[in-house]
Amino acid sequence: MTVNAPRFETQIQYHRRRIEELKPVRQPWESEWQGIAEFIDPTRLRLTNRDERSVSRKAIIDSSGTFAYRTLKSGMHSGLTSPARPWFRLTTFDPDLKDFAPVKEYLAAVEQRMREVFQGSNIYNAFHTGYGDLALFGQPCGILVDDDDSLIRMQQLLNGRFWIARDEKGRATTMYRQFRWSVQRIVSRFGYAAVSRVSNSIKTLYDNGKYDQIFDVWHAIEPRLQREPGMIDKKNKPFLSNYWLDATTDNNGLLEESGFDENPIICPVWELAGDDHYSTSPAQDALGDVKMLQKEQGRKLEAIDKQVRPPMTGPTSLRNNPASLLPGSVTYVDDPTGKGYRPAMEVNANLQYLREDIRDVQERLRQFFYADLFLMLTNMEGIQPRNTMEIAERKEEKLLALGPVLENVYAGQLEPVIDRTFAILNRRRELPPPPRELQNQDLKIEYISILAQAQKAVATGAIERFSGFVGQLAAVKPDVLDKLDADEVADQYGDMLGVPPSIIVPDDEVKKIRDGRAQKQKQAEQAQMMATVAPAMKDGADAASVLATAGQNPGGQALLQQIGIG
Repeated sequence: MTVNAPRFETQIQYHRRRIEELKPVRQPWESEWQGIAEFIDPTRLRLTNRDERSVSRKAIIDSSGTFAYRTLKSGMHSGLTSPARPWFRLTTFDPDLKDFAPVKEYLAAVEQRMREVFQGSNIYNAFHTGYGDLALFGQPCGILVDDDDSLIRMQQLLNGRFWIARDEKGRATTMYRQFRWSVQRIVSRFGYAAVSRVSNSIKTLYDNGKYDQIFDVWHAIEPRLQREPGMIDKKNKPFLSNYWLDATTDNNGLLEESGFDENPIICPVWELAGDDHYSTSPAQDALGDVKMLQKEQGRKLEAIDKQVRPPMTGPTSLRNNPASLLPGSVTYVDDPTGKGYRPAMEVNANLQYLREDIRDVQERLRQFFYADLFLMLTNMEGIQPRNTMEIAERKEEKLLALGPVLENVYAGQLEPVIDRTFAILNRRRELPPPPRELQNQDLKIEYISILAQAQKAVATGAIERFSGFVGQLAAVKPDVLDKLDADEVADQYGDMLGVPPSIIVPDDEVKKIRDGRAQKQKQAEQAQMMATVAPAMKDGADAASVLATAGQNPGGQALLQQIGIG
């Protein structure tokens, strides 16, 4: 079946035409990426179609840019998706429903199962790599797939080896990639029959035991425009996933024709400009300073070298005679002038100003990559809520600057990963059955990582200040407490701090507890009143006064009704 391709094209012809249309869109970014990789991290870019080999870091004299980039990479990972603590939770859009005990228990169980799956997969390693690509090139690209062993697996792609297109909402929905695999890898992944069908060359090499020859493989993921929605086979899924070999191979067939039930492309952005498909990055902003730092450090080393080992002049009589400039050595020469070797120039470079400028550039790089913010987060003792409020108060301007980026990561990476993982687990029946109250209800994702809490800390400070003000005012006018919904304050404050739902009692359970407490209080008042009324009724002594007093309190009224006097 041909999908997405016009009638005059085969499926492979369509894919090959599409990739040629995508290449010019990315081409203007490539020269910028080359400079970034050359001076910061050469391992994360591969624009040329070359085999695996070690990369050169000869352009990096001062590694301050690399260190700042790695700090941002690790800071984003620990601040947003630390595997050591919960960083998301599920809730409902209905504020009353989310406090219902069966719903809270179900959501807590789902969260726990998803965290177990994340811990058992490679998702955190992929996140860590992806945050680095986000800082360098503006967008990482990964493919979230099912896995028989770990349920999910993220294929984090190498920048320069993929091409993307975004939809009208800015979400990457089309991805074409190229990778180089050995004969053994290709046969192991796609099967001997599929490889034999499309490539006589690979089949012959495999049959002859030549497993390590390299071939180019292409992979396309995009929305499937022509399909039968009622069908559930791989060729009718909403997103196609097709593999084929490069044009140099023998036959013209797909290695594999498959698909996904949801968009598997995870491709967040740092900051998109207009309708661009590729994003800007902090490394692009910092590239000029990174290059300047290398030049300044080179000039500083050159000046030091000239002072330590200045250029020398000497008599021509020494041209073919043994000579040494080592400390303590002696060179014998017949020189009428008596001067022998001497410096060709006096070098008395004052390096103070150069060192100061280098420090300024290094500080700017730390600011470009938010290294000062993330190092502060790392140095904070513990992860208690009070510390996150201190972060917001002390570094609020930096968090505000990072805020839009965090929102892009939430929408472009974390939410798609959580949604697709939930769908995969649900199809595999790995989740508990939901309560009937959640039927046809959408779930809401809330983020409770260190950075998310730091963003919310301003709001918790407002709650604290308001509650403190009402408490002070209540000392003068107690009935002002009627204006404060203490239950709602507790719920909102707990939500903002990311408190585990299991330690906050649901509203329906609170009502039962309070009703039981009120009932016990009522029974105690009735018992006390009975002890007072019964003797008076028996003795006939001032019974009218006793009954009047009893009728003034709720417990007494209930007692009078019970004995038929009320």
